[in-house]
Amino acid sequence: MVAIGLLALTALTVGLLGRPGPGAVPLGLAWTFSPASNTVTVRVTRPAGTAGEQVLARSRLTVSASGGAAPGHWSATDGLVRVPVPAGSRTSLLIQLTGPQPLTRTVTVTAPPPLELVASRSASGQRLVDMSSPLRSPSTRVLCGIDQVSLAGPERVALYDGGTACRARLRLTARDGEQTVIPVAIPALPLSSHPAVAHLYCFASAAGGAVYITIDDGWTPSAEVLDIMRRTHVPVTAFLIQKAAQKNLGYWRAFAAAGGLIGDHTYSHPYLTKLSLRQATTQWARARVALGRWLGQTPDLGRPPYGAFNHKVEVAAARGQLLALVGWSATMSGDTLQTWDGKPLQAGEIVILHWVPGLGGQFAALLAKINALHLHVAPLTLASLAGIAPQERTLNGD
Repeated sequence: MVAIGLLALTALTVGLLGRPGPGAVPLGLAWTFSPASNTVTVRVTRPAGTAGEQVLARSRLTVSASGGAAPGHWSATDGLVRVPVPAGSRTSLLIQLTGPQPLTRTVTVTAPPPLELVASRSASGQRLVDMSSPLRSPSTRVLCGIDQVSLAGPERVALYDGGTACRARLRLTARDGEQTVIPVAIPALPLSSHPAVAHLYCFASAAGGAVYITIDDGWTPSAEVLDIMRRTHVPVTAFLIQKAAQKNLGYWRAFAAAGGLIGDHTYSHPYLTKLSLRQATTQWARARVALGRWLGQTPDLGRPPYGAFNHKVEVAAARGQLLALVGWSATMSGDTLQTWDGKPLQAGEIVILHWVPGLGGQFAALLAKINALHLHVAPLTLASLAGIAPQERTLNGD
């Protein structure tokens, strides 16, 4: 967006310089300042009609710069002159209109300081870029198809390190309108810092009779589930689709505040097995970064939509910086709990539900079944998967 302002950087100002005599065509001067390009545009204003055109055709507009700018001289016969001014300086402009109705005026431009790179470093899986002035939210949200760009502070931009190397040019705009373009080089993650494959697990630790409740998608939040979580402190993991979660961020922040855990269920819930490796990586990475930024929890665990996964999907998850994938061993539909082997629910099993109408009743029924079996609900974390063998397939589902 181009900032429009007084030559002192406030608002568009039109100055009518001089007073024409009786019968004369009234001419004036208008000027605008654009901090994005550090340019002052001066133009002659005239009334519509042939008389104004004739007077303008016989006039010449000249602008001379002094002060902060290198001396310069610009002129035009069409009533429009653009003058570059240096950022961070005060520049005096002598504006002269010669011809049938001469006008002269001196104005001063105060341009904001240039937007400059202060520092760039890697930290916690992100490339942090510090600039010299407070920034507007970046217009570029994704670099190289994967690497997320977000505002991490008044003068800081965070670029998520994707699984592959990325070189791009990032355009940034300061709040005062100054712009700059900086080259960005995001290295691939070193293999030593991250697993090459995020394996999928359908079971977790059975210690202490633990079972795990997971709820997928996020299109229809449940007030009943949130109320039960607040009253009983039962831990629940929500594997959220980014596009679904962003429609009800207030609910998901309340969910997280009530002890809920956030998992990655991709950006738009596609069949990842049908995508390219890069496309699948983008699905994981976009959702992971967005959910972390919105909800204060950056997921370590992901769940492939429809339970569809293969080696490529696991590699893509690792490149998207997930540490493990989670399937399920039991499903809850209505009041019916179906386990993978048809036997009663056992410790270590992971139950899947969905954020759909009626979830509150399903959730309450599941808790009653768990209590009747003298099991207890535990939080599903990366530590819960320690020592567990990865799985080759999941039950069908979504």
